[in-house]
Amino acid sequence: MGKYYYLISGLPELQLDDQKLKLSLSEFKSELDEHLSASDRKVIAYFFMQFDNENLLKFLSNKEAGLNPLGNLNSTQFDEMLMRFKETDNPNESFIHGYFKEFIPAYLSETPVYPQMSWDDQLTSLYYDFASKSKNEFVAQWFQFNLNINNVFAALNCMRYGYNREASVIGSSEIADAIRTSNSKDFGIAPLFPEVEELIRLADEADILERERKIDLLRWNWLEEKGFFHYFDVEHIFVYLVRL
Repeated sequence: MGKYYYLISGLPELQLDDQKLKLSLSEFKSELDEHLSASDRKVIAYFFMQFDNENLLKFLSNKEAGLNPLGNLNSTQFDEMLMRFKETDNPNESFIHGYFKEFIPAYLSETPVYPQMSWDDQLTSLYYDFASKSKNEFVAQWFQFNLNINNVFAALNCMRYGYNREASVIGSSEIADAIRTSNSKDFGIAPLFPEVEELIRLADEADILERERKIDLLRWNWLEEKGFFHYFDVEHIFVYLVRL
């Protein structure tokens, strides 16, 4: 893991309520591609995999669809990847994300990994499971935290409006399983995820914009607390990237 004194000291300061960014996400991605070591680019790649997911679903339905440039993979790689999956269920090309190896054969054979979920949610679930097991502890914890927030709100909305909770909660962690099945007010996860109590209070916030701002603040503060002792390393860059 490298130290990036020059890169980090030159980044414009970010505030949660900024109305105009001095640096776009695509510009920052280009800087990272230029300055990060190969091993640290792999850490940052977890963030950009969300755009690979978007692009994969586009590509599977229409090869001519334009891809989001924020993804890690380009159209040539998607072409090669699809060709290889038609030849074998387990291609070994290094650019293929591990969770793609479960999703793409399932999609091509029309055999869902999670039958009750949409293809989009299935891919997202596999993505979060994959990222939550990152060798970088900070990145893994961020994805676990973010997944828990999303799942709590998904479950609360399902319970409020009568939707199928099991089909809406994603991931295969202990906390996800509890949110999916528990009838306790806090899903029985407060000892593992104390933020659940604040999320339950926020779910009753009538002003949607205010609720979203408070959820963003919860994420922002988590990043500030967990990233406090990361000064010029890849974790600091990951925090900046998520905030951006």
